[in-house]
Amino acid sequence: MNFYFKIIINIFIIFFSFIIYHGCEGSSNSSVIENPLGNLQFTYLQDDRVLYFAIEVESSVNRSPLESTVLLWYGTDTTVSPDNLLLNDEGESGDIIKGDELYSLKVLNDSLFLSNPISLNDTGKVHMKFQATYGNGSSFMIRDSFFLGNIIPQLVSVSASDTIIRPSDNSVIFELVTARAHDANGLNDIRRVGFVSYHVEGDSFLNKGNLINLYDDGGEVVIYEPNFTSGDLNANDGIFSFRVPVFGAGNTDPSLQTKTGTFNWIFDAMDMSNTYSDTVIPVSYTHLTLPTSDLV
Repeated sequence: MNFYFKIIINIFIIFFSFIIYHGCEGSSNSSVIENPLGNLQFTYLQDDRVLYFAIEVESSVNRSPLESTVLLWYGTDTTVSPDNLLLNDEGESGDIIKGDELYSLKVLNDSLFLSNPISLNDTGKVHMKFQATYGNGSSFMIRDSFFLGNIIPQLVSVSASDTIIRPSDNSVIFELVTARAHDANGLNDIRRVGFVSYHVEGDSFLNKGNLINLYDDGGEVVIYEPNFTSGDLNANDGIFSFRVPVFGAGNTDPSLQTKTGTFNWIFDAMDMSNTYSDTVIPVSYTHLTLPTSDLV
């Protein structure tokens, strides 16, 4: 009797252990929650100096609603204290479609709005973390990095006379125009710097609307024969120069008589990827006038 009783007990223990094992295994699988974050997006809109962030976030986890989606923005340095930026799905502040579970934000890349803005010298990667928090206290995070890629060139400053007196004889004078350019990818990434000249009174562009190039060649290169050079002082210093010829009224050839009036000189720079800087227009128009004796 005891022998059969022991067999029954052993069978019961084995069967019960089997149920417990498979029951626990099933419970373990059902408690695994996949990360509700996905489809990270980042864009640096350089022309507008705007950063765009977006991420898809599930609206609930285990029936617990989403409370917040926060971006931790480090810029190019992971050792700094991040900016804490709240993303939204309300169709505002950079979010396009309300209620599509794509939480977004556009923020101006400026120290007024960010502790870690992208500077003119920054290249390489930028770093960020996205964090979603739900009503039951659960929190999920994804971190990622993005390459900045090509950085557009910048015109730092422009130097040009606001008034030029045209000679009354058949001589020619040269007005030096300079522009300081910068490119975070290196000066050798700047393809060209130049300006177009708009004649206000004539409502037309001079030089047939073609760009007037500035040079960073140290004045060592002959641009026009026999010996015309740019007038640039130092090669490869980021300052691009050109000596603009101003022909006197005494020249018999009309094409060699520089027009007088008010000119709007519009400067820009272009890099090797054919992306452009912002245009720069000096605060003062350039006034090209006749000498005093001719104004009488």
